[in-house]
Formats: sequence, structure tokens, C-alpha cells
Amino acid sequence: MLTPNPQSPIPNLQSRFFFCGKDAGIIGAPVGLHPSRTDAPLPHLSLPADFSTQRKSAGERRIQQLRGLLTDKQNILVLMHNDPDPDAIAAGYALERLIRHLIPAAPVTLGHGGMIGRAENRTMAQLIAPHALRIPTFEAAEILSAYDAILLVDTQPSAGNHLLYEINYPPEQVILAADHHPPKRSQIRAVIHDVRPEVGATATLLAEYVAIAEMEVDETLATALFYGIKSDTRGLSRHTTDLDIWAYTVLRNFVNTDLLNQIEHVQLSRSYFRGISDALTSTMLYRCPESEGEKTPAGKGDEPEEAEGNGAACTGFISVSLLFQMSRPDMASEVADLMLRMEDVSWAICLGIFEDRLVISVRADKPNAQAGRLVRSIVGKNGTAGGHDTMAGGRIHVPNASPAQRIAELHGLVPRFLQMLGAGASVGMPLLDKSSL
Repeated sequence: MLTPNPQSPIPNLQSRFFFCGKDAGIIGAPVGLHPSRTDAPLPHLSLPADFSTQRKSAGERRIQQLRGLLTDKQNILVLMHNDPDPDAIAAGYALERLIRHLIPAAPVTLGHGGMIGRAENRTMAQLIAPHALRIPTFEAAEILSAYDAILLVDTQPSAGNHLLYEINYPPEQVILAADHHPPKRSQIRAVIHDVRPEVGATATLLAEYVAIAEMEVDETLATALFYGIKSDTRGLSRHTTDLDIWAYTVLRNFVNTDLLNQIEHVQLSRSYFRGISDALTSTMLYRCPESEGEKTPAGKGDEPEEAEGNGAACTGFISVSLLFQMSRPDMASEVADLMLRMEDVSWAICLGIFEDRLVISVRADKPNAQAGRLVRSIVGKNGTAGGHDTMAGGRIHVPNASPAQRIAELHGLVPRFLQMLGAGASVGMPLLDKSSL
């Protein structure tokens, strides 16, 4: 297993952190910081044919600024958001590699809070970045204070889904925020603040960085970035730009298909199927009112400033799944992804309980559905939320509530979602009731 940066001032790192997984060598794919072994020269990514001189110059200035800001740093952390998904893992790994390309002796560590639970995500972390460190939330303030530079990927300073959010970390030491989620109106910004909500994946931004820096790309890096883009854009089928298409297409030429297959088709544990069984049993279908026309999923008072547009119609059915005790927080998103594949379902909502928080995951089948706006309106000031038009998530912390109170609060979210989607009068039908359809 790769070890943390030996120059780090943090003592006994291995004993204080949890690694993403066991040594990926047990599966036998090229991993970590070691490029794929080959005698042939490693390729570079060619920028898009229509990439303007101005865009390239701006990218080169960003790369040079990054090099200048990090050159004299003693301990650098590339920080993914909590419970990182494939896009965050790919972007984080690529940024770590990029820093080492720019500054070969850079004392850089890749880390995250939360946990990686979904089988595909966990396998990707084990195969691509087994050295990544899981930083316990209760030790975050002490541990992160040892880093004199932090770079955020797939998140930004004002988001509530990373370890910096609730600690007193100097904002001037947040060197970079590379993200594709809608920005929040906040005075807290990274020194290099590259937030592009029009782009489908943060891995796309890192592919652009890698191309501009003329960095060699081995199969491990190409596979990571490719899968990150594929996962967040659902194979270029949602929230996709020309830049995503370029990155996806050019990276595909260098993908290690065996490595990709191990990630995408990992074997699943029995507990996974028990969780899916519980989700199916708890799922209710609510019929959308056919005559209501288009509905805007936004409430009054808590309407987010960055939301725009008129929303999308609630058509067919809304699927609502309740998971009262989840073993991992990303189970909610996995269930929502699955339920959206159901025939005639236009909205899939999964609500669950993980430890002391309510977890919300929403998926929609229309490109202008404003799922992120919907979840932010539901959560309001009671938690954190974010997302795009077709996928969003949120969390509400209820640390002082009893188990029964948490279940009651979870149930209480259901009518609020239905009301905001225009289906407040709809009567739920159990998914597994054969007479319901």
C-alpha cells in the first residue's frame, strides 16, 4: 500500500487514518501513482480543434499560477468532497498527478471525509487511488491545520459537503476550487476559483488542465478521468457540453478496458441486495396530475439565488423510497438512480437515515427539471444541499433527535416533495402491490 507523504508534519498518519481500501494489487490492475508499464512513449491529450487561443492562454495562466502558489508549500492536500463519487475520485487523482508533474518533489496528499460505500466507487478508489486518506470528521480541525495549502475538487469553499466547511481553516490557504456544481453567492472563494456549472463533470476540467500542461497520460489516469465523466454525465446523456464530449472521446482511446470492467462490473455483496430489497419494499408511486402542465419545483422564501428557469413537468409517476437505516450514505443515490429507470417515472426520490442525519437523493428524467433547486428549497437552512437539473442531494443533521423522531421527520419530507411537484393530492401506491398498476 502506498504511504502518505513522508515529509508531512502529521505524526503516525497510517494509524490515524482509514484507507479507502485494501492494496489494489489483490485485483491486479495498475494503480496509484505508478503509470502503466510500457516501453512506448506515453501520450498527451490534444485540445479540441475549436479551443480558442484565449481559452488556452487562460488555462496556461491558471497552470502557471498553480505552480507558483504551490512551489514553496510544505504540505499540500488535495481534498475531495465527503463520500466521494467517481467524478471526485478521478478529479482528485488527476489533480494530485498534475501537481507532481508541475512540482516533482511536491509534498502532496489526496484525502477525503465521509466514506466510500457504493461498490463501484469503492472499487475505483481501491484500484486508482488506494493511497487516498479518509480523514475522520472528529479529527478534521486538528489534522487539516497541518496543511499549508488545500485544493478542493468537485466541491467549493461555500459548499457544505467537505471537511473545511465547519472548521476555522484560513480561506487564503484554499489555493484551488475546481468544480462543476452551481456556485453559491458567497464571499468565500479559493485563490484560483474555477467553477463551471455548465460542464458535466469536474473530471472534464482536469482533463483540460492535463492537456494544457502537456502532461503524459497513462492508462490509469485516462481510465479514471473517462469513468468520472461517464458516471457524472451518464455516458454523455445528461448535462453535457462540447468540452465533456471532447474529453470523453479523447480519453476513450487510452482507457485500460480490463481496469474499467473491474470497476463497472464489480461483484456485489449480499448486503447490497438486502438494501435493494428494503428499498423496493418501501417504495411508493404517486401519480402526477395530468392536467397540471409544467410545475416549478421551488418553494417560497427559501428559493436559491442561482436557480433559473421554469422547471419541468411532473409526468407519469413520482417514485418515493424510504430507507430508515442505511449502512452507507450513498445508498440513497444508488436507489434513486435505479428507480428513475422505472417505466413512466419522471422523478425518483430516496430519503434515508444515516447516523444522525437525513439523507436526500433526487433524480429527474427531464433536462430542465431543476432537481437541485427542489432539494435546496426542501432543505432550506436546516442542512446542506446541491445539485444540477437532473440530479441532486441534501442532508439534514438531527443530532439530538431520537430514532423515532428521525423516522417521523423522514416521513414528514414526503408530502413536502409531493406538494412542490404538484402532486400533493396524490395517493401513494406500493410499488410491489400487483394491483396498484
